[in-house]
Amino acid sequence: MDLLSLSIGFLSGALTGAAGNYLADKFTDARREKKEAKASEKLWKDIELRFPEIIEEMRSDISSPQGKGVRAFFIKESNTVIAFTSEPCFEYHTDKHPELRAAVLYLAQHGFVQDITPGNTPMYRINERLVDFLRNT
Repeated sequence: MDLLSLSIGFLSGALTGAAGNYLADKFTDARREKKEAKASEKLWKDIELRFPEIIEEMRSDISSPQGKGVRAFFIKESNTVIAFTSEPCFEYHTDKHPELRAAVLYLAQHGFVQDITPGNTPMYRINERLVDFLRNT
């Protein structure tokens, strides 16, 4: 065996292996992204079915001209007042939506909102993924 044919065989084998590995990773990533998108869509449909009134109110708030840049909300009763706010916030009322606390906990569990309560009144930050879901449907 001469050195030239040995080198050519080695290089072609290395290139074939690298190309095969690259293509396998590429197609696996694409399949994984599709699977994650499908699971995320299924989760969102489940949330909409569980809490339709709350999701509809959030959707109308986010879609309003005043609510386009708002990314926080308080949970409180209708007859209470919030004395301070450092940023514009939505308010959702537990006496209007009895299942509100359960809905927010479910949204927090799946990463759609984050608890940022500064005092006694629960306050949450809205994740951009939730904003996208609310605006797209």
